[in-house]
Amino acid sequence: MNDSLTGTAPRGSRRRSFSAGVAVGLAVVLLIVGVGAGFAVGKYYGNSTTTAASGSCSTTISETGSSLIYPYLQILSPNYTAQNPGICLSPQSTGSGTGISSAESGVVDIGGTDAYLLPSTAAQYNLINVPIAISAQLVVYNLPGISQHLNINGTIAAMIYQGTITKWNDPLIVAANPGVSLPSNTIVPIHRSDGSGDTFMWSSLCYMSWAGWKQGYGTTISWPVGPGATGNAGMVTTLASTQYGIAYIGISYLSEIKSTAGLQYGALGDQNANYNGSVSSGGAGQQNYIMPTPQNISQDANLALANLQPPSVAISLILGGVPGATNLQLGKGGTNSTATYTTPYPDTNLEYTLISLEPKSTAHQKWVVNFLEWALTYGGTYAAKANFLPLTAEVIGYDMLALNAVPVSA
Repeated sequence: MNDSLTGTAPRGSRRRSFSAGVAVGLAVVLLIVGVGAGFAVGKYYGNSTTTAASGSCSTTISETGSSLIYPYLQILSPNYTAQNPGICLSPQSTGSGTGISSAESGVVDIGGTDAYLLPSTAAQYNLINVPIAISAQLVVYNLPGISQHLNINGTIAAMIYQGTITKWNDPLIVAANPGVSLPSNTIVPIHRSDGSGDTFMWSSLCYMSWAGWKQGYGTTISWPVGPGATGNAGMVTTLASTQYGIAYIGISYLSEIKSTAGLQYGALGDQNANYNGSVSSGGAGQQNYIMPTPQNISQDANLALANLQPPSVAISLILGGVPGATNLQLGKGGTNSTATYTTPYPDTNLEYTLISLEPKSTAHQKWVVNFLEWALTYGGTYAAKANFLPLTAEVIGYDMLALNAVPVSA
């Protein structure tokens, strides 16, 4: 398991000043008690000016990490600069593992990750988690002759990636897709070869869905079967050239998936479709397979946030609204729908940025905070272009209060 997410392995530490430690503690307290209280209270909310000439960059904000968040940042970047001439965001798609390590080492201003960094690890490196959008993950396949949205539940996904299910016409897949003529061809499960928050989400789903899962969960795990690919773009390309393949791909690449011949994405099964590790007559109903629509993703995000105790923004450690955010249990996952949220999509997530509470330059950090506050205030209007959803007011409140703890100077 990746220790930066699970906290199960010790890390090297570095000495922190008293003031930095207080700032970390304050940020954690704000994240716990500040639900909804801090919207539009950022240091630079609505106040972004610069004297740089049009078309030039007087200040560059560096970002690296999650390939899932990368398309969204590419959309935000020119729009932010248009409103803040001379201030430029430079995002890179390197995977969440690199985003986390780069933020920890301080080589970038912002680390992008699909995986929430545990407070203990964040405090060790003087970082805070600042989510900026709601995303989801898709199960995608290249299945000649099948153009419909298949039903795939967490048990099936785990057994495929464990190498236990090897054929497309396996009885479990057939039971989940009544009336569909599935081929007998061998399934080719494709995984991320780089450190990835998508891998964290997918492996967590597998871990919670099937008690036979042996690989644990993390941004990097040991895959027993199938080829690897780098980044979400690499997953799309590899799957496109791999007939009978299956892959987990971030929803920000939905346009690429739709425009690539042979690719289709499926509906994910909730807890009722994973009953006792198999599909039963009471758990194979179509209503138990949820499509990744904006409404269903929003339901899942709201359910997940509501179930977190104590309140926080650690949604990447839940996957589907399961209570006990930091206590994943082998084979005990799924989505617990409610009367309010009847069809929550089971693989929803927040997209996180990691920034320092101990910046090398507080003058430069002013613009890092400025960008994030702008993204929280205006960025939601661009979220749909990346197939993301804007954050809820409650999460924006968490973020704004946390950003107020970041030291900056004029």
